[in-house]
Amino acid sequence: MLKQSINVKDQFGVKHTIQATVDHQFASTRSHSNIKHITVDGENIRPGFEMFFQSTLSGKIFKIA
Repeated sequence: MLKQSINVKDQFGVKHTIQATVDHQFASTRSHSNIKHITVDGENIRPGFEMFFQSTLSGKIFKIA
C-alpha cells in the first residue's frame, strides 16, 4: 500500500487535502476504486456507498474532489 495526498470536500463544500492509502495501481489509473482508506485527523476512514467516507469521530462526510 502507498500513501498519496488527495483533495476531498466535506458535506459543507469545504476542501481538504488529506492522506489516502492506495494500492499500487492508483498511480497509473487515478481511479477512486484504488483508494483503500483516507486519514482525517488521525482517523482512518474506509469508503462507503458511492465512495463517500463518513467519519465516526466528527460525523463529517467526505467525497473525493
